[in-house]
Amino acid sequence: RESLAEFELKKIDLVGGSGEKESDRVLELPSPEGKDSSLTAAMNAQTGNQLMTLHESRAHAVAFNEDIGLGAISKTGALPMGSEGEWLALAESKLKKDADLDYQSKLWELGNEVAENLQVQRGGLNITHEEELLTKMETWFKAGGGKLNYVKPIISKESGFQVLATEDMNGGDAFVSVPMKLIMCRQTARNVLIANRGKYLGEELQKTFDKNEMWGMTIFLLHEYYKEMNGKGSKWGPFIRTLRMRSLTTPVLQEIKGTIAGHMTAQWTKSCDAFMWWSVGIDGPCSPTTGICKTKPLERAGESRFNIHQIRWAYWIVKQNAIRVKQMSTGLEFIALIPYYNMVDKRLGAGGGVTFDLDGSISLRTGKVHEEAAPVGIHPGNMSDSEFFLRYFKVPTLPNPHTEIKLSLPGVIPKGSKFHYCLKGTSKERNQDDCKASYRSESMFWKSKVLTEWRQMMNLPPRMQELRMWATRLHLYGGKEEMALLSSANRVIAGLPLPVDQMPAEEQLMLLGVARDSAEAALIAAGPVTGSTGEAPPPPQLYSAPDPEEDPEAQRGMENLALLAVQAQNVISSGNAILNATQAVLNQTRDFFVHGVLPAAGLDDLDNFLLKKIGMLAHCGFENDMKIVTNNVTDELMCAMRVHLMNESEVHVFCPKEARVWEDACTNVEFMNFTAISEFNELNVVNALRNSVHGLLASYPHTREQDARILRDVESGVSTAGPVLTAAVKLRAREKDILLSALDFLADHEAAVKNGSVPFQLAMKAQERVDADIRAEEHKLFMEQIQARAALRPSLAQIEVDMGADRPKANLTLEEGRDIKRTVQLFCQEHNIKAGFEAKLEAALKERVVSPTPLLLMMGAIISTGDRKILAIPEGSNSTVETGVFCAKYDSSKNPVDSDWCRALMKRVDERLNTSFQRRILLVVPIDAPDSRKLKLVIREGEQHDLMQFVQDFFELYHMPMESVSMMANEVNKRLPGVVTQVPVGINPRRSVTARFSMNDNITAVVEAFANFYELDSTVKVAIMQRARYNMAPGTFMV
Repeated sequence: RESLAEFELKKIDLVGGSGEKESDRVLELPSPEGKDSSLTAAMNAQTGNQLMTLHESRAHAVAFNEDIGLGAISKTGALPMGSEGEWLALAESKLKKDADLDYQSKLWELGNEVAENLQVQRGGLNITHEEELLTKMETWFKAGGGKLNYVKPIISKESGFQVLATEDMNGGDAFVSVPMKLIMCRQTARNVLIANRGKYLGEELQKTFDKNEMWGMTIFLLHEYYKEMNGKGSKWGPFIRTLRMRSLTTPVLQEIKGTIAGHMTAQWTKSCDAFMWWSVGIDGPCSPTTGICKTKPLERAGESRFNIHQIRWAYWIVKQNAIRVKQMSTGLEFIALIPYYNMVDKRLGAGGGVTFDLDGSISLRTGKVHEEAAPVGIHPGNMSDSEFFLRYFKVPTLPNPHTEIKLSLPGVIPKGSKFHYCLKGTSKERNQDDCKASYRSESMFWKSKVLTEWRQMMNLPPRMQELRMWATRLHLYGGKEEMALLSSANRVIAGLPLPVDQMPAEEQLMLLGVARDSAEAALIAAGPVTGSTGEAPPPPQLYSAPDPEEDPEAQRGMENLALLAVQAQNVISSGNAILNATQAVLNQTRDFFVHGVLPAAGLDDLDNFLLKKIGMLAHCGFENDMKIVTNNVTDELMCAMRVHLMNESEVHVFCPKEARVWEDACTNVEFMNFTAISEFNELNVVNALRNSVHGLLASYPHTREQDARILRDVESGVSTAGPVLTAAVKLRAREKDILLSALDFLADHEAAVKNGSVPFQLAMKAQERVDADIRAEEHKLFMEQIQARAALRPSLAQIEVDMGADRPKANLTLEEGRDIKRTVQLFCQEHNIKAGFEAKLEAALKERVVSPTPLLLMMGAIISTGDRKILAIPEGSNSTVETGVFCAKYDSSKNPVDSDWCRALMKRVDERLNTSFQRRILLVVPIDAPDSRKLKLVIREGEQHDLMQFVQDFFELYHMPMESVSMMANEVNKRLPGVVTQVPVGINPRRSVTARFSMNDNITAVVEAFANFYELDSTVKVAIMQRARYNMAPGTFMV
């Protein structure tokens, strides 16, 4: 643990001021857990505001300190009042609590120390006891069908368990053969019956294994361990008794401080702790009803969960003794505890390993020749030096190509995660099964957590949503009734992934892309107005905070508010307000603390800006790709660093300021993930990485030269350091070698940037953005034109009729499909016009009637209401425009032309029009419509097969009487070339269409057109082709 001194208040040395005043104090925040402080510090150095001097920034921070102490929030009692920085004590208290070990962790550390001391006092292993366990295991192993070939397991104080060769062995020899039933893995857990339950362990652990296979193996091991120790015994009992958790001694832990192995130790422990809490949750395996997590399995009552110490013990055993097995024939891959594997020497690059045999057993095989009496060693799988050290307490002899230094950056997606497309992907992606239910909730939690951590790490102001949340929990703006007036979100809560007490409705609406900004989110959640008169809701009233001495939760809320104030103060102190979004949020933070202005619900400006960067980081790779390797920095890490160091103008080239990350404007300029942005950005990346490397080198307790001297002393016998401590020093030295080689790489890359050898994408992408904006404006205009056309309901013809001097003029209108004679008659009757004028009025109407252009395409489409409408594309028209107008008329979505349904319809229209065959005209039938229009019914290739439906669609389109359809279909049939043969084709189980073929037809074109019209696959098309050719030429051989 880091010293608590890191969190002590530090004085600001102001020129000409008193450095001792309490109000001059600034509390520096540590980096969030698991994040690289050296890397974030280096990036902050590159993005800091150079427009304000340090003196000016610190002076502003002091003023902010005093403003908070005398501001509206302090007056409510939520923070201590005073101009001397009294409120800072709350934040300091919170940091010290967070840094201190909890009770269970203290017990763990004390237990480790006691165990270490006892082991030293005993002088190591109890060989007699261990030999007894080894003998019992060998008996159990052979009784279960296992075989030991050419080897013998032994135990010694110096080396522990080992497997020695009893004779010379060749590479590829199977020295251990294990039936599947003797190994512990997910598959064998399926055959373990839970006592008193009648259910199998594998079934109950399915969710746990799906969540994390290591967690599943941990519970499996603990379940069997306590059956063996406190129950009727486990079928793996003798094997489990030989498994050991190996723990590093205090001196070794001191040597790996600051190394990747040191960080990895903390990560493993953190994973154990996270699993412990998850195991007792709703999806976890440890509940009274499952009966899995019982330390006393013979008792029906009692504890039904494993504590943190038991879970840590089992987790480390699995980490240190299991191996990942892959069955090559099926691709099945799983973690397994295999008898005797824990005793075999592990040697990277030695070859051999675990194989599946044809009889279903698993074998351990050598990779190289072994002499008699030599310890048998195999390759344990590819892993870094750090992981190898923590598992086996040594480092590989040869240089390890898999050793790397991973850096943790906010916003980079975890390995294998679908968080990004589950929240902001296409509707098809978001509706996949793995994006629903709990996974969708996890995605939202991840994004919300990243936005918080990013701002903490990068010295940015606190999230407005956090200020609002803690102010609400302190009841600063009233109780539940008054807060309900501020947000009546009950109407939308039911459809959200998370309860609103875990994440506010407004934030969820914006993360889901339902609301574009906080105003729209508030509008959806609460409505724009209250009251019957439509007045705006009143501003919230500030109240006093609860007494922290009476309510511990109030104390917690006050500490968190103070910590958020410190976060804002750090931004002011460092001058890191170069982004417009940062300055806007900082002003809102000041308004909250000083004037009591309640922040708006949902995402603030800085959240939206960072979400754009998260969207770009999704193209850079996963967390495990962010690494420094020997003589190189991965492309993925370079990409992520470029995104992190991009300023607002650079980000807005790829995603405009007004756009949101899920909108098309943020996707129509492609981000070239492995290409440099600009010279300025690339040099910032180089400097940030170089400073980070220097920071990492400085974090080690010894220099590279000191490590070399220690290792020389061990080699020469001057030092008596043990093998594990020596391995820790070697590990540390190898990491430093990688970092030093990275400095050489960065120097070379910097030179390449300066001499013009590195291409940049910003200028090119800026032009693409200009082009994209032009296209967007044209698309917007196109959409407006389509909407305007869709809204028109023009009449067929209209004339103004002079009714005489003493009567007003009247309009005679002819609607589409209406009989022209009947329309004139009704008009004359309504206006008492003499019958003699009917012919004159009818002639005048006919002069104004414009007959439509013949159709290029006519196609039925099912709309959202379930009705069938006819889409018509006239000859010479733009099919995209006509289809867009059709969509605007019948699609009720927010952007009908851009909807998935409309895009699919446009695609289908394109398939019908742009064909591989010629859509030749077969017949044109002139038709005089009742409304006097001269219509042309055009039959093209592919449309001649179901004449009744085709004519019916034509009559429906032009609003002609449907009783005439049958007569017209018969007339069209007469005029078409005579049918020579017909092929009935089943379109679906209840509907079939007969393909017709005439003399001199191009059969290929007819079939192609038929398949295109009815959307048939190639198999059906070939079958129709075969039958048609056979029918046209009887006697032809056909299979």
